[in-house]
Amino acid sequence: MTVNTTEGAAFGAALLAGVGVKAWADVPSACAAAVKITGSTRPDPAQVAAYRKAYPLYRELYPALKPGFDKIGM
Repeated sequence: MTVNTTEGAAFGAALLAGVGVKAWADVPSACAAAVKITGSTRPDPAQVAAYRKAYPLYRELYPALKPGFDKIGM
């Protein structure tokens, strides 16, 4: 699903702040009022084989690269 913001973390922080100052009663109420679904993306069946082949490599590479990510703050 896609929603009405491209700034997910900042938008979420703003919603939490709104709950904190009682603009909304709780997080579900804030989300119901402010977050709107704007579209969705369906998987491409033609790409299933390519993703099945690439996913194990991704699973192998990520742990190997994580120490480098940690060094640069990712």
